Order: sequence, then structure tokens, then C-alpha cells
Amino acid sequence: MTVGYQGEPGAFSEAAALALLGDVETRGFVTFDDVVDAVESGEVDTGLLPCENTIYGSIARTYDLLLQHPTLHIVDETTHRIVQCLVGVHGATLETIRVVASHPVTLEQCRGFFRKNPQLRAEIVEDTAGAVREIVGRSDPHRAAVGSAPAAQRYGGSVIAENIADEAENVTRFFLVSRDSKPRQNLGRACLAIVLPHEPGSLHRALGEIAARGYNLRSLIARPRQARPFEYVFYLEIDIGPGTAGALASTSGRESRILGNY
Repeated sequence: MTVGYQGEPGAFSEAAALALLGDVETRGFVTFDDVVDAVESGEVDTGLLPCENTIYGSIARTYDLLLQHPTLHIVDETTHRIVQCLVGVHGATLETIRVVASHPVTLEQCRGFFRKNPQLRAEIVEDTAGAVREIVGRSDPHRAAVGSAPAAQRYGGSVIAENIADEAENVTRFFLVSRDSKPRQNLGRACLAIVLPHEPGSLHRALGEIAARGYNLRSLIARPRQARPFEYVFYLEIDIGPGTAGALASTSGRESRILGNY
């Protein structure tokens, strides 16, 4: 099996993929869109996409991509603890560093660290592991990256500060996506995308249907609908019985689709 992830070798997503799937081939891509395209084309068998972080919140781009690519399905999920480290070249210190590069979600998780160190300027790049590789390659004591300790070790960097995220318990949840809709393991969960009528009580009725069936609503995300100003797509994750997501989807909204059972 080959699993695609966003980032370079040493990225948190690669570590999460290996923890979930074991000894599989991994392949990094620049963007989430590239991962989805690779799964859809058959370049890789599955893709691992982050969907939620305990500090940052929901990663909406993942849900939007799954809605835009109906041939793909969520077939499993996993969580991975994230330990953010400030990584520089050997000899660099917090006093020498002026620029810190990392992925925007990672930087958002470390806002408190930047407030305490106003001399540091955040720089957005595509990937945590790629940021570590680049700063090590530059050998510039004025530049650092936020990434993992394994990435620092892989690329020859030095961990200057450990666990710099705003919360020590920093966990990211990932979806495993595939062209095959069969769940890898049955966790009794489903993810639905629904479009509701723009009228009073429409969301209340949809949520009432979930409550009436005795299902637990795990999360609810509202996203703007493309090309339809001020209309919204609602993504619902539900603890649900096997085979019942279809019936719920058909009664929840005027347009609906199951993004996956897992």
C-alpha cells in the first residue's frame, strides 16, 4: 500500500500515517489538493489528511476537498500527538533567531510563543518538515523553523525549544481517504455534507432528525457554498449505526452526500 500525505519526509502527517498503517510506502505532496488528486488518479492507494486540531480547530480545506471529489471516501481516522519544536542550525539560540518558518496551522498553534518572543517574525511555508530541511540547508543562525524533533534529527538541525505550542496536549485528527468506500475499520461513524433551505428552522429540523434517531453529533462545520453567495454547506460527523447514514442523509437536507463511513 502507498499512502500520500501533505509535506516532506519527517512531517507529522507521515508519522501519523505510519502509526496508523504500519510498514507502508509513504509519499509526500506539496498541498492537500495534490494528495487528493494523487488518490483520485491512482498514483497512491490512500491519502491521509488532517481534519481537526485541538488548538487550531477544524481544518476546513479537507472537508471541502472531499465534497469536491465525490469519487473519494473517508474510510478510517486516527489521532496523533503533535509536539512542536523550535529547530535551528547548530549554534543558533533564541537570542540569535529573527525569522521562524512553518506551516500556517502550525504557527497558529504557537501564537503564545510568538507573543512572548516579539523579536521573532513568523514566515508561512507549505510544510513543517520542509521548513526544517530548508533552514538547516541555509546554515543561517538567524533563521529557524517550527517542526518535529524527528525532522530535526533527520535533516541535521538542533532543537532549541521543545513543546512550544499553546497547549501541551496538542493532538491532530486525520482522515484516511480512498477510492474504495469500504471502511478500513468500522468505528461506527459517518460524515455527511448537507445543504439546507434558507428558511427558519432548517438547521434545527436537521439536527432534530439526528437527535430523534438517538445519534450523537460529534461535530458541525459550516462552510460557504461555492458560487452561491451566503449559502452554506454543513458538514456533520455523527456516531451512527452501520448502514443507517444513507437514510439520515436523505432526510436531512435538500442536497446531501455521505463523505464516508468509518
